[in-house]
Amino acid sequence: MALVHPPGLTRFRTHDLPGARRLAGWEEHNARALVGLRVEADRPFEGTEVNLALPRLHVARVSGSPHAVERDVRQIAEHPADGVVVYFMLAGESRLEHRGGSELVVPGQALVLDGDRPFRREFSAGLTELVLKAPRRGPVRPRTFSFRDDAHARALVAALAGALRGPADWEGLERTATALLDAVLGTRSPSADLAAAHAFIEAHLHEQELCAQRIAEAIGYSDRHLSRLFAKSGQSVPQAILHARLDAARRLLGEPIPLAEVAARTGFVSQAHFSRTYRARFGTTPRQDRAALRS
Repeated sequence: MALVHPPGLTRFRTHDLPGARRLAGWEEHNARALVGLRVEADRPFEGTEVNLALPRLHVARVSGSPHAVERDVRQIAEHPADGVVVYFMLAGESRLEHRGGSELVVPGQALVLDGDRPFRREFSAGLTELVLKAPRRGPVRPRTFSFRDDAHARALVAALAGALRGPADWEGLERTATALLDAVLGTRSPSADLAAAHAFIEAHLHEQELCAQRIAEAIGYSDRHLSRLFAKSGQSVPQAILHARLDAARRLLGEPIPLAEVAARTGFVSQAHFSRTYRARFGTTPRQDRAALRS
């Protein structure tokens, strides 16, 4: 059954269905929420899926025991996808078969498919992956790429994973994810580059040496181009780094760790520097905010 978890998201578990209904229930859910597939399994199947449906995008986190899925002409006719589907493999592996051949997809790789072309995927050891379905903007051929080696792809994975953890700015997420997907598929834009830069900052906040040069190298820009990109958004690169550090530190105040550790985890050179900049930004001290959270 599909349960609301949390507001804005739905969670589906085959565990909630009778054993004889699990494969059929998995097929029916995916046809409604993502992509229609025929499912095969040699042993009892267990699957969990968290879904987010936006006006233009569908996002999911899928986990399942060993099985195979096939998108054949019947599934395509009955449940057209009308778009491109990108699978980001987090755990397990899949053997893909399509009209152009076959290939193995392993953790750290993403698979791009036209949702309305036949394919088969086999998961011999089960899987965990993120899935993004988006409108098709041109011809799509099956291909794989590493999402760990590309700043835009890493930013896209981070954005999707974050959205599936709970309520978010869905409209902003859709804009950001669409721009990042376009960049991953070959069409970069300033909004995608800015999103990739912010994602790199978030991932490296704990590093005191984080700077414009490192961010620029990660997204393939020069320092000057990066500075212009951030200036158009209304802040400098150092300001963006500092604000991200402070926002992350504020979130950590609810955890039972010393303030010195909060400062270290978010890249501040000292607790004193952290407290001083925190007060300048928020008008209160970290200690006062922590006390307010506990009251």
